[in-house]
Amino acid sequence: MIHALLDALRRQQMEQYEEQKIYELDYRNPTVRDSDVLLINLAAEYLGLQKTIELAQACHARIVSVILWDPENMNSIPGDGRWPRSYRTISLERAVVEFQARNMDLVYMRDPRDENGNRLIRLDFQNVCA
Repeated sequence: MIHALLDALRRQQMEQYEEQKIYELDYRNPTVRDSDVLLINLAAEYLGLQKTIELAQACHARIVSVILWDPENMNSIPGDGRWPRSYRTISLERAVVEFQARNMDLVYMRDPRDENGNRLIRLDFQNVCA
């Protein structure tokens, strides 16, 4: 299921950046804290891409690791109480262009699928001005 895939990707993020100060953005309480690494996992869809990027810049993170719901998935993000039903789709291309326009270069990308064929997109950006 998608929850298992999301959990596996989050573990990978935590392991990859374990020696750095990590902060995970919660779309229900979108505040930021200064950190080396900012995790934004299925939150940009609810906050909007521009607001997400503004929050990423406000925390002065060197790395921003984003997990997006692939808009080409046949299903919507599961509305099981973990996420609201209403969200915006964000294309891979748009996310990359918008982050790069704010001096954040794409340094890592993966797009694994769960057993139902739903895909998550992980994008890690490095702030070139930090």
